[in-house]
Amino acid sequence: MLRTVETKYGKLKGLIGKDPRVTVFRGVPYAKAPVGELRWKAPEPCDPWEGTKTCYEYGPIPMMRNHPGNDEEFYTRELNPTAAEYAMSEDCLYLNIFSPAKTAEDNLPVFCYIHGGGYQDGYSYEVEFDGERIARRGVIVVMVSYRLGLFGFLAHPELTAETPEGTVVSNFGLQDQSAAIHWIYENIVNFGGDPGRITICGQSAGAGSVQYQVCSSYNEGLIAGAICQSSVGFAYAENGLNDRCMTLKEAEAHGAEFFEKAGIRGLREARSLSAEDLMKRVRDVSDPGAMFGFMFTPCIDGRLVTRSSSEAWYKDDFKTVPMMVGHCMGEALGGMFARIAPPTLESFIAQAEAVYGDQAEEYLALCDVHSDDDVKALYKKGTFSSMLAGSRGFCELRSSMGKPVWYYIFDHDIPGDDAGSFHGSDLWFMFDSLANSWRPFEGRHYDLARQVASYWTNFVKYGTPNNPEGTDYNGNPLPEWKAYTPEEKNVLRFLDKATPGSLAEDPVNEFRLSYAKKLFMN
Repeated sequence: MLRTVETKYGKLKGLIGKDPRVTVFRGVPYAKAPVGELRWKAPEPCDPWEGTKTCYEYGPIPMMRNHPGNDEEFYTRELNPTAAEYAMSEDCLYLNIFSPAKTAEDNLPVFCYIHGGGYQDGYSYEVEFDGERIARRGVIVVMVSYRLGLFGFLAHPELTAETPEGTVVSNFGLQDQSAAIHWIYENIVNFGGDPGRITICGQSAGAGSVQYQVCSSYNEGLIAGAICQSSVGFAYAENGLNDRCMTLKEAEAHGAEFFEKAGIRGLREARSLSAEDLMKRVRDVSDPGAMFGFMFTPCIDGRLVTRSSSEAWYKDDFKTVPMMVGHCMGEALGGMFARIAPPTLESFIAQAEAVYGDQAEEYLALCDVHSDDDVKALYKKGTFSSMLAGSRGFCELRSSMGKPVWYYIFDHDIPGDDAGSFHGSDLWFMFDSLANSWRPFEGRHYDLARQVASYWTNFVKYGTPNNPEGTDYNGNPLPEWKAYTPEEKNVLRFLDKATPGSLAEDPVNEFRLSYAKKLFMN
């Protein structure tokens, strides 16, 4: 196997994996440590090194408001059971690479994964991420770490003033991801990979990141395919053109507000404070009831991000790549992603009139609501769910433009408690990592995981979730997953097994999409 590789910065030596057919390179630096004067600066290329760097240990996890693994929260048990022992640092710009290549000429496709966590939390070696299980299927897996929260997405007038003209302001976490994609493109051939077949994938904020990277001219020609799990960002007329993505000016004001609340007298002082002190100040100014506290998220910086993802989808002004999108049914109809229904029929009608004007009557007729209970029922079935309606609208729009897109809904039972198909539960199946979980998964769950992982790796290999043989990794028949079309509305449901089907007509969603098209295209 290929255990030692040469990169443009120096030689790397990896470990024999749990599966000896895979070599694991942990903690591969793709940029300089963003510390000291490099805090809140664009990532810079690594300095070359002498000799051979042994890549046996993971790099530190990114700085977060709270160190994961130190509480009794749901996701501590689920994804972070040992995270309390991991080092946390600004020095976090590392890749973990899993390669089944025997030689540098193997030319294997590349699966690049960007973790989620609301742009505030998460790291690249959570317990559900098992790069070896995917790599053994004949792809190279690269897990990306990037700056989060305050360190990854602070914008401030002083930062803008010091940024050289023509370069990216803020969005340091997105800049890190883009730098990682460029590093992979330039170096992956040495690991036995094909730089022309890099598929990027992400879940939650990772899915949002994937969209920003696909739609950015900074990555032109580097990305061959994209997978967005929970979910694809998509806006209708109710959300507005920017779909809640802040402008640079808004983000600058947000950063200035943080400095004021945190008692920080300007950028110079902020750079002089320790990372731990800054995280304490974020905790101090955060609403105790807020999931992520005082948040810092991507903004429209005008360079790397020139418009919201929704605007990019509608205007189709970037290079098209095949995409897979989907979500878990449990997260779509409950929890943090369930949209709250207007409390009364009166307020629902008022909103319709404010958004749709002289077409409100047509819209309300399609909604067919005549009481508060009717409105609640409409919302309960997911008509306005950011997951269900948003993913469907995205697939309708992109397929109507002739763009290849595949849609899935994960709706399998999840044993162990009553959490259902919660946000992130699909990751155990996608990474075929059920054995890493505390949950009492059984044979049928493992069978499904083999199917899910096969569809994902097929997409990386072929640009479609189907392979020429129509089988999974073990040679068992794999149901055909048809691309979404406006006529057939194909969807693959992951139940006890992969189950192809189609969506019923939804005139309310069709109306919203048609109206939004006109709004966004003007």
